[in-house]
Amino acid sequence: GKQQPFAPGDPNVSLDKKALSILASGRPFQTTIHIPGSTSGRGLVVQEVHAPPDVVWDRILDFNSYADMVPRTFECKNYDVQKHKATKLDPLEQTIYTKFKVGLPLIPKMSFYVKHLHYPTLSSLTWTLDYSKKSDFDDSVGYWYVVPHPDRRDWSRVYYSVDVSLFD
Repeated sequence: GKQQPFAPGDPNVSLDKKALSILASGRPFQTTIHIPGSTSGRGLVVQEVHAPPDVVWDRILDFNSYADMVPRTFECKNYDVQKHKATKLDPLEQTIYTKFKVGLPLIPKMSFYVKHLHYPTLSSLTWTLDYSKKSDFDDSVGYWYVVPHPDRRDWSRVYYSVDVSLFD
């Protein structure tokens, strides 16, 4: 891949008074996170969801239903799921391989293959393209981090970021 994959775990984003005000209003908060070893950053969105983390994770991990849940997604299907025995040194619990087909106005439908790495003990899911398959994107990496809301019962704080690059 051309882009640096995300590391699982807490993104260590400080939410100041302004950020917390935006979240309290029901809007997502957008910020930039630093890429270790780089002079650039990535966009990150934080949102508060009125559902506990297990419900949020159930929706995120239901890739086979994305065509019904995610706008402009026409096809989404897992083609392999591998379970792992997580340890303290390697907390990876499963690898999920998924084919997506998406379309945007004035752009033909594009297919891409994603390798998701799920780390439940780190409250994270990271992904890269499945580089063993040919995708219509040059590269894509991304990240979900879901934790219980610190102040609201049965709510979650959700962090999301994705980098996508297209071919020239």
